[in-house]
Amino acid sequence: VKKKKKASGQARVCFYWSKLLFTDQWIYYQFSFYYMSNETKNWTESRQDCLKKEADLIIINSSEEQMVRRNVYINNTVNREFWIGVNDSDVEGRWKWVDGSNLTSGFWASKEPNGGTKENCAVTYLIEHPTLLGWLDVKCNNAYQWICEKSILPFIE
Repeated sequence: VKKKKKASGQARVCFYWSKLLFTDQWIYYQFSFYYMSNETKNWTESRQDCLKKEADLIIINSSEEQMVRRNVYINNTVNREFWIGVNDSDVEGRWKWVDGSNLTSGFWASKEPNGGTKENCAVTYLIEHPTLLGWLDVKCNNAYQWICEKSILPFIE
């Protein structure tokens, strides 16, 4: 009996990449795919939508990743705000990403976060003009568009 040769990491990534690109309007950037919603939902519903797509709300670890958000806005006329995957719902003032890691630094707009116990979720927001972005803390039951992120790193061997 001939054993089937396991597909290389590269082949699986290419298949995975093409599947996402051509079926769900995902954008690829540095080992992750990003999906930008066209509708609005609250933070929990937005996260559930990402999880259904085998992704999660975006975790922004760099200014480059923050720029992915800016580039999306240029072609978007529905909203200026998008949910991101950070909140302080468990402990006020302790912002955590959806993967459980602590937020160590961020791109908060001036005087943000400022909402106390009422504003426990965050959106990335276009400030003044399309080249400046910041984060705002907002009520989690507000409705905004959202950005899902799906890393391909687990698929590379």
